[in-house]
Amino acid sequence: MIAVDLLPNKLDAARDFGASDLVNAADVDPVAAVKELTGGRMADYVFVTVGSERAVSQALAMVRRGGTVVLVGMPPESLVVPLVVRDLAFRGLRVLGSFMGSTRLQVDIPRLIAHYERGNLQLDELITKTWPLEEINEAIESMERGEALRNVIVFDSTAA
Repeated sequence: MIAVDLLPNKLDAARDFGASDLVNAADVDPVAAVKELTGGRMADYVFVTVGSERAVSQALAMVRRGGTVVLVGMPPESLVVPLVVRDLAFRGLRVLGSFMGSTRLQVDIPRLIAHYERGNLQLDELITKTWPLEEINEAIESMERGEALRNVIVFDSTAA
């Protein structure tokens, strides 16, 4: 698994979660790096976890013929990405949107809880900090600065 990010702390976390290769897109062209790491084959799946035009365009360039790009990050409403439709058809690409993991709550939540309880789903390791509700603005600012993997807001300020 190849992880691409602009922030070293996010790449370190990706390694901790199992990424075999790390690409810092602030330092190198991520499409060229993926091409080199895959011996020219490119990626089977690319998950775009940020709502960025550049990230989506790069994802479409780094996925292999017949591959899939999954858009997870929530972009602003005004975001538009140029799309060469012929390229999509010619390369047989799939582009999927995923809102909140496209979860089927009644089925998926019990299954995810079971994975977590068996130790197969590392949720605790994703939490950078727990914040009381009164400090929600600071938590959001921390996330926007890229400092946090995930912040958790608690309604009982004594839990922080």
